[in-house]
Amino acid sequence: MRTVILCGGSGTRLWPISTNKLPKQFIKIFENESLFEKTVKRNKSDSFTIIANSNHQDLVKNSLPDNALALYEEVGRNTAPAIALACLFAEPEEILLVVPSDHLINKQDNYTQAIAQAKAFAQEDKLVTFGIQPTHPETGYGYIEANGNDVLSFKEKPDLETAKSYLAKGNYFWNSGMFCFKAKVFLEELKEHAPDIYEICARLHSKITDKNHIVLKEEKLKQIRSESIDYAVMEKSKRVKVIPSDLGWSDLGSFDSLYEHLTFDTDKNTKTKNLVSIDSQNNLIINELDSPIALFDVENMIIVNTKEGVLFGKRGESQKVKDLLQKIKENKLT
Repeated sequence: MRTVILCGGSGTRLWPISTNKLPKQFIKIFENESLFEKTVKRNKSDSFTIIANSNHQDLVKNSLPDNALALYEEVGRNTAPAIALACLFAEPEEILLVVPSDHLINKQDNYTQAIAQAKAFAQEDKLVTFGIQPTHPETGYGYIEANGNDVLSFKEKPDLETAKSYLAKGNYFWNSGMFCFKAKVFLEELKEHAPDIYEICARLHSKITDKNHIVLKEEKLKQIRSESIDYAVMEKSKRVKVIPSDLGWSDLGSFDSLYEHLTFDTDKNTKTKNLVSIDSQNNLIINELDSPIALFDVENMIIVNTKEGVLFGKRGESQKVKDLLQKIKENKLT
């Protein structure tokens, strides 16, 4: 089985610790390891394909497995074209496990079992996705409605009341963005449901002569429609199966989700360097500089201090960081 690791994310909701130059998948957040390094480690595959932004070649090469093919995009076109190119570079019967590089998985045994289930379905020419057992009514994820291993529908990110109803029904799962299938099966379905993406990707692949580290040029990639694998294939195909999973999973897509996985002091403030605190509890604090952060009478805040900028906000509202970063860019402050 070949593991395809998608590294194109920019982690905008974790600004200012995640930036265009050093997005969240390459930050050494846990045990002095990056999420990318953890992804490589937990996937003990025969071979790897890494798909990353061309600006991050040095970051990828530092942790690249010996048996890896690297595809570097000068411009991102979302997951459908990226996965199509990975499939075109694989053998037709090869089973691909497609995983993001920036997710955290804490239950390795459950993960291994879920992969084995997915591989069995993939050998039957199914397209497999992984549904995460929800722990709360999350509005930041898409959902998969399932009946056992059969997918009934894919759902967009819901409002809070809809998310609560999904949780109550018990057969709705978070869409993890992880997939498993034979290369030829995905390409067959892509050719049927998004033929324009398939044809341009196939044409691009046919003209590439490099073998290991391939830079995909912007002018070529811009000919391909930007589309996600869900919209292009998974929501349309009749060959989809889902593996309901309890993986100790988080996409770490916000400071609120990151808070749950960090270590705390006795006041439930996250541990960070040079923190001085009086009567302050339940705060996410990250200090990357040598200057002290001093708090008094502060609760449920997000406080991040880096050379890129300083962020203050309220815990529970951290999805707004993405919009805030857009305003910062509009004002040409980064």
